[in-house]
Amino acid sequence: MRGRSRVLFAEDENRRGVGHLKLKARWTSASLKAMDTAEKVDWATLNAHAAGRPARRLVARAITAAGGDRPGGTVLDIGAGAGADSLQFARRGWNVHAYDADDTLASRLVENERMAGSVTFHHTDITEVTEFPPAQILYSTYTLGLLGPEGLAETWPKLVAALPRGGVAAVDMFGINDSWAERGDIATLALEEIDEMFRDFQVIDRSVRDEDGRFLADRKHWHVITTLARKRS
Repeated sequence: MRGRSRVLFAEDENRRGVGHLKLKARWTSASLKAMDTAEKVDWATLNAHAAGRPARRLVARAITAAGGDRPGGTVLDIGAGAGADSLQFARRGWNVHAYDADDTLASRLVENERMAGSVTFHHTDITEVTEFPPAQILYSTYTLGLLGPEGLAETWPKLVAALPRGGVAAVDMFGINDSWAERGDIATLALEEIDEMFRDFQVIDRSVRDEDGRFLADRKHWHVITTLARKRS
């Protein structure tokens, strides 16, 4: 029977206003010409416009890899944005810890009370989280690279530590062909570097988006490597 979800909010004690993640401001004329910088983006407006999009198919694939719907199971959604994926996990009975520096998701939780699971929203800078709660699924789309090379290097071990043996990771990383690769404040990785990050995992599936597209009003080349993997140890 579907019950009312538990809607919880874990506010950052140092509220930082609008912004998806804390990024270093190091610009080049080439990157400014190619696209809006991440710090210039109004993430609240962007996330509000994305609120109506359906959940990614990666949600269902992550659940399948974790053994199917598991009432009481826990998901870490890193960079939850407008919350479509967090809400889909919750509808299927999972308890989600959703992290984002923009609070668009908070209003959506009130609109989506009837869920079998729950969403706990952490309004915080992801790089400043000292420890993540134990979870069976680690999920992150188009976010980890925005932590920057140093932020990703510091945060990734904490995320891996939150997964038990058999836990599943379903995450996007930016590849070296991405137009953001020329920016020092965004982590773009060669496939070998991603493989090293997943050295303690069995890779179940990997897909690559390597194509021209858009980011807001700007043209952009996307090189996004999506990895679905199960932790071995």
